[in-house]
Amino acid sequence: GEEALDMMADLEEDAKEMAEYTFFDDYQDFTDRTAIYPEDKGLEYTALGLASEAGEFAGKVKKWIRDGKKDNDALVAELGDCLWYLARAAAELDVYLSDVARVNREKLIDRSARNAIMGEGDNR
Repeated sequence: GEEALDMMADLEEDAKEMAEYTFFDDYQDFTDRTAIYPEDKGLEYTALGLASEAGEFAGKVKKWIRDGKKDNDALVAELGDCLWYLARAAAELDVYLSDVARVNREKLIDRSARNAIMGEGDNR
């Protein structure tokens, strides 16, 4: 009946989520092959790289505001660089991107349920 259809829809949605997580975990594993930095400074290196690439992304957005010319390809390329550093930072913490996404999703669901999405601070 209708309950079985709802259960099937939930299972299909869960399968889609798992596929998304698996893709990003595979991507993170791929970044191992291109990670060249001092092993003893991995977290520091990836944190600085992530901040730097996020700054480059912000700089391109700033130029778009100033010049009125949005360069999607350049913005996507910078986001890709951010993703690489994010993947490597997670690896340095011995977690997968899927773990990071799952924890963040649970936090946001909890905040939404408590009507605490708006506001300031990490522990709201």
